[in-house]
Amino acid sequence: MSYAWLVFLHVTSVVGFVLAHGASAAMGLRLRRETSPDSIRGMVVLSTLSTRVMYPFLLLVLLTGIAAGFAQNWWRFKWIWTAIIVLVVTTIVMNLLSQQYNPLRGEARERRHRGPVAETPDVIRKVAASTRPGPISALGVVAFVVLVWLMIVKPF
Repeated sequence: MSYAWLVFLHVTSVVGFVLAHGASAAMGLRLRRETSPDSIRGMVVLSTLSTRVMYPFLLLVLLTGIAAGFAQNWWRFKWIWTAIIVLVVTTIVMNLLSQQYNPLRGEARERRHRGPVAETPDVIRKVAASTRPGPISALGVVAFVVLVWLMIVKPF
């Protein structure tokens, strides 16, 4: 496969990842202001379902980037190694920061599969209001900008 096709597939995978991840990002940014337990559950379910598309796209981003690195012999440059490190570290840290949503994910999952669960509407609202989307959102934006810069500028 030619380098141009690999770059096309890489960029297309990035777009797919960003679109799929947008549901989770929107949920995180809106959740604290939501007061309806059913709306909170619906947003959490949508966010959780979006990861079924997001993670395969993330894998494609990684695989097409690695393949493009081999196609052009980019491995001798530090920018590609830096990009991989930024991607892996960002993924790990964002997953750790997203643990704050696990109680809501679990509650929504239980309700979807088994009917009503023990969490009261007040508890659901309290957990949703206690989330902090700022750090995870900032990390995602900064990492994305750094990765785009590394891919385009190839500074070192």
